[in-house]
Parts: sequence; structure tokens; C-alpha cells
Amino acid sequence: MWLLCDHDPIRGERLHRYLDKQNVPSQIATKEDEIPEASSAYKLALFLGEWNPATVRRVKETLGVSVLYCTAENVRPERFEELRQQGYDDVVPYPPAVDYVRHWERTASDEERGGTTALEKLVAGRRKRSYTELRETAPFAPPSTPITRKAKVICITGVKGGVGKTTTAVLLANALVAKRKRIVVAELDPYGNLANLFRLERTVTTDRYETLPDALTEPELEQNMLRTPAGWWLIPKGDRPLGLSKDGVSRLIHLVGMYADVLIVDTHAGHLVSTVIAMREADVVLGITTTDRTTWTDLRAFLQMSERPAYLVLNRVRERPRKAASVGAFLQREIGFRVAAIVHEDDTLYRRVQQGLTPLGSRKTNTKIHQLVNTLSIISKEAKPREA
Repeated sequence: MWLLCDHDPIRGERLHRYLDKQNVPSQIATKEDEIPEASSAYKLALFLGEWNPATVRRVKETLGVSVLYCTAENVRPERFEELRQQGYDDVVPYPPAVDYVRHWERTASDEERGGTTALEKLVAGRRKRSYTELRETAPFAPPSTPITRKAKVICITGVKGGVGKTTTAVLLANALVAKRKRIVVAELDPYGNLANLFRLERTVTTDRYETLPDALTEPELEQNMLRTPAGWWLIPKGDRPLGLSKDGVSRLIHLVGMYADVLIVDTHAGHLVSTVIAMREADVVLGITTTDRTTWTDLRAFLQMSERPAYLVLNRVRERPRKAASVGAFLQREIGFRVAAIVHEDDTLYRRVQQGLTPLGSRKTNTKIHQLVNTLSIISKEAKPREA
């Protein structure tokens, strides 16, 4: 059982229901006196919001479990270190990726080995330098002479989760593959769920691109991707908690860029290395946002990390067309980037996603996506030499 410590009972109940759907039993504590003194029933504790560091340490010591800080906000390195000093073992997004969090669960075998989980041993190791060193990485050596990259690379990003980055990537891929183009979607978000959406087993993942050769034939490359029922290729997320390294991202874009007509890179909402490199390597960057101010407050500085053309996609809009256009014009002035598309909330689409079905947009949504394709001139892109 997971212990959920959250002063906000509504948010806590929402997380409880989310975990219940993932077959994870949990118990909510909204006040310190609701936290059990001692019990062997708990495998880990998730804290949401601000708690007294003494309470965090008490839970860790009395229950003998790992304590994780769960937040929907981006956590900068200095804040991460501050949380570690308060007693937290790790920081995870809200809602958490269950497969990753399970690695922190305390088990009987952990206690027999001395009470440390696999991730705790990794963090405490003398040679530990970063949370991405879970796989061997081979340095990527760019070609010594300029090459012609076939694919147009589109980086889909944003500063907050839940705005529809992944569904936008899928809808773009569907629209482009219908034009008989060779499309590849690379899932660089370590908390992504694309393989599950398409009911595909992750027999290959992005992790392979950490060590693949810098040159592959087309049949060899296809062995490192999965074909989706929609007809386009998918490179699912790997198991590295913070995603690919710089070399891994550069190698993936290089190899797929020589093969596909369009490479769509779905990134994490934050300053992960994989996100930053993808933004710098892409031909076009799409910043996905909504009318909620929290989804675009820091977007301008974020998009300015890339020197590539960047556009905004105002997604999941519930306002009427005239009001939505007014909001789009305001964002364009406020952030300084052109709004390439305004996509209204598609209840059918998100209902399918919540039910675990293949994402398919309504006719209105697909029309907006096709307009986005035309706006970005994705189809008519001519290959350009790339500097080594």
C-alpha cells in the first residue's frame, strides 16, 4: 500500500482514484495526526504540497519506506537538492508514473539485503553522477562532412503536462501518414504512455539509441522501431528515469533523420537534457499550451532555448471561436511566437485516451491538424545540409 500525504483532500482523493485504476492500493493522510506511527503495510509514501521536514523524516524512519515528493511543477536542480535535504528520496511528477515509482517500493527482499531499494543503492553509489547513468552510453560522433537530412524534425514540447502534447503528436502522425509519408514518432518523455495506447509491447525502446552504431541500413533501423496499427513507426520511451542523454538524442535524430520523411519528437514538459537537445536539433518547435495561464507563463523563455522556428498550438480550448481567437492574439503578443493552430477540446478524443483506446480526433479536430500541417509546410520541406 502507498501512503498519500496531501493537505488538499480533493487532490488526494483524485490521486487515490488514479492509483486505484492502476491497481495500486493507497491511503490518504491530510493531517499529521492521520499519519500512522508504524506499520508494515506501507511500501512507500508520496507527499504532495508543503510538509514539515520533520514529518517527512519521521515517516521515513518509523514506516521504513522511501519518501517521494510529487508535484505538477517543474523542479529545478537547486530545488531538487533542497528537497533531498528535507528527506525526500526523489521527485516525481503528478500524477506519478506508476512503473517508475514501483522501483522505490520497499519489499521483504530489500529488508533482507539491509533495507535499501535498488534506486537508493544507485543514488548512494560512489560513482553516481546523474540519474541518467542507468545504461551505458556510447559517444555520438557526427559525420565529419555535412550531410543531407531527409526528415523534417518536429519537436513537440511545453512547460506543463496535461496540455495534449502526446495526442497532438499522434494526430500529426495520423494526418501525415495518410499522405503516404514515412512517419516516425520518438517518445522522449520518460513518463510517456504511447506504447500502451497502441497496445504494443515495448520490445524496443529509445534506450537502444544510447549504444547503436552511428550508421544503420533501413532494415536494421526498422528493427529498432515498432509499427503502429495506424501505419507509422514508434520508438517508445525507455527505462531511464530522466530520459536519453545528449548522445542518445543526437544519435536517434541522426539515424531516423536519414530514414523518415517526418520525425515527430514528443518531449517531457521540463528542462530535461533530452528535451533541450531535441529543441535545438529540430527544424520546427511546437509549444503546446492551453488557455490556462499556468501552461504558458514560462513558455517564452522555454522556447527561446531553441534557435529553430517555434510556433504555439493553443490546445484543448473550450472558449467560443471569437473568444479563442482573442486569446490566441493575446498569447501571440505576450509570448512573441505565432499561434499556428487553435484546437478546441475534443471530448471524444480524450474519452478514448482515458479508456485506453487509440487516439482518433473528430472531424473538426482533424481539420485543424491538417491546417497545422499546411501552415508548417511539413510536406513540401526540401532536405537541407546539416553542419557536423
